[in-house]
Amino acid sequence: MPPEAKTPLDTFVSILENLDRDGAVSYALSLLDGGRLTLPELYEQVLAPALNRIQVPREREDALIWREHLQSAIVQKVMGACYPHVQKAREASGAPGKGKRVMLACPQEEYHEIGVSMGADFFVILGYEVAYVGCNTPRDTLLSAAENLKPDLVVLSVTNYLNLAQLPVLITALKERRPEAKVMLSGSALRHTGRSAADFHADGAVQSFEDVR
Repeated sequence: MPPEAKTPLDTFVSILENLDRDGAVSYALSLLDGGRLTLPELYEQVLAPALNRIQVPREREDALIWREHLQSAIVQKVMGACYPHVQKAREASGAPGKGKRVMLACPQEEYHEIGVSMGADFFVILGYEVAYVGCNTPRDTLLSAAENLKPDLVVLSVTNYLNLAQLPVLITALKERRPEAKVMLSGSALRHTGRSAADFHADGAVQSFEDVR
């Protein structure tokens, strides 16, 4: 396929496979600066699918997992470089979430945080006051953060389906500490298991920019 016929996703995947950090940042910014993609489109149509294409055979994990880690770090670097576009998008959105606070986190033993970081940027675009607490967040730390930050909305992101088991008790405790807040779930674990947010006592799920909006 000639270069001019490649989709932005194909081009970005090629750059990522070459572990070209500077090239990845430059290409992503060119898509935004040139008006080819909006920030949510870049995240959902290029960055996230590119990461999902990364596959390391289980029998070769010890030898190749470093590539997945490097590629994930490159995507995080791209997202950081794109933050001025997040701010511009917030100005253009009219900030419908202004005056509301959202707290995002990954529960204990959940280390996949790129998706929830993208979600945090989506909430910023819509004008929310955003607090991303981080990945692998212990239960008591989450409860303390909810008490102190007083969020209107709590988003818990789970990618590893094994971490779903802790959610009912955690969500019940969050609602006891912060009954005013709605608790939403995010991450691919729900999709891969066919479970719904209600199965874990959550109020709903957010998996895309449209869901957030």
